[in-house]
Amino acid sequence: MEIKNLSWNENTNKNNHPLMPKSLRGQIVGKSDCVKTTLLLNLLLQPVWLDYSKLSVFGKSLFQPEYKISRKGLEQLPKDMIMSLDENRDEIQREGILPDILIEELSKSNKRRQPIECNFLIRQMTFRTPKSCPQNLKIS
Repeated sequence: MEIKNLSWNENTNKNNHPLMPKSLRGQIVGKSDCVKTTLLLNLLLQPVWLDYSKLSVFGKSLFQPEYKISRKGLEQLPKDMIMSLDENRDEIQREGILPDILIEELSKSNKRRQPIECNFLIRQMTFRTPKSCPQNLKIS
């Protein structure tokens, strides 16, 4: 289904997809394995969805290879080159090439005009032990 911009607002950001606001802050929340990472990476890397120069990602599992590769790529390469890494993932893995080294080599031949400032902050989970219920408390 093709999505058309039906907005009459002249103040929309022409660099983002017409359905996206000029400035965006949001949370992607869900249980494990519900494609949160896939959604985020598609929003960040698909052409014409978001145009940005600063990115802050907060999470508790930013150690995943997808985040490491994306962060390094976003700091040094254009989106289409990062997407081509994913499209050639099987061949890259078969050849035993480390993505970090590949990104470094690609960045030497491709000087991007303006690097994206990336902040990836791992949120530590803290667990609180509930206090025991007093013996004389009655719940009705």
